[in-house]
Amino acid sequence: MASTRLSPSVVELGGDFAHHHLHTRGIRLHAVSAGAPSDPLIMLLHGTFGGWFDFRDVIAPLAARGFHVAAIDMRGYGMSDKPRPRPGNDMLVAVGDVKGAVAALGHKDATVLGADTGGAVAWVAAETYPEVVSKIVTVSAAHPAELRAAALARPWECGPTIGRIAVSHLPPAVLEPFEAARRRAYRRDLRANTAPPFQRSECFSRTLELRCTAASIDNAFSHSVVNSRLLTDAPSPRGAKITAPVLAIRPEQSMWARIDASQRARTTSSYAQVSIPTAKNLPHVEDPAAFVDVVAAFAARS
Repeated sequence: MASTRLSPSVVELGGDFAHHHLHTRGIRLHAVSAGAPSDPLIMLLHGTFGGWFDFRDVIAPLAARGFHVAAIDMRGYGMSDKPRPRPGNDMLVAVGDVKGAVAALGHKDATVLGADTGGAVAWVAAETYPEVVSKIVTVSAAHPAELRAAALARPWECGPTIGRIAVSHLPPAVLEPFEAARRRAYRRDLRANTAPPFQRSECFSRTLELRCTAASIDNAFSHSVVNSRLLTDAPSPRGAKITAPVLAIRPEQSMWARIDASQRARTTSSYAQVSIPTAKNLPHVEDPAAFVDVVAAFAARS
């Protein structure tokens, strides 16, 4: 069965925000922004199964709290350019895009918030470009070196992660024809990462449909396969320290508690952890209002 190939415009959703393209590092990154450019910047980075639209319900509310907010379609996703994935270090390409996007938005630095692989990028961006990343917020995400160590030490707790890494090294052309299987995988991922009340809501169906639609954009699927490699792709020198304050938003699970303990040792500034009781791993989708309260309070601290 051949995969449907859609136009990038399928994710050009309307709302209290503006769509535009950032020209940086020889490509165009699609950004959706709100708020005054003179306000502090919060950059939002999605994960493997999402896109900028995962943050559509928090962009304007965060801007109303006094921030310039930009949700980015990562390279290869949504309305961003989709150059052929090239051999080399995928993480260094991703963090370079973050640095370029901050400058293209007219800022010297930003609070970088990432979910899933976007959170891994936020960690490494803070190590690689400490002058650009003033604070980081990770949403159910770990530093790649810490997640890799956790998977090696307790593989029974990290089965989905290990599976994603294995799939990410397969040739995308092998997987692309199986559209029905891809849709099932997207449904399983969304169910695994959200709380039961959300799974029974209309928002679950809308989110799933939008994610599956975005995955069918022409030339996007190969990038979504490769994206999972970022989970454990850690190019930073061993022992590098992070000077930016860190907020880790994640559910109360023993695996995350162990990762938090390791990650604290990587930071020389504050490290805070919070859970949002009404949500699991996607609080920006499951409970946008509570998510905005937590993020705005952290980003506003001096």
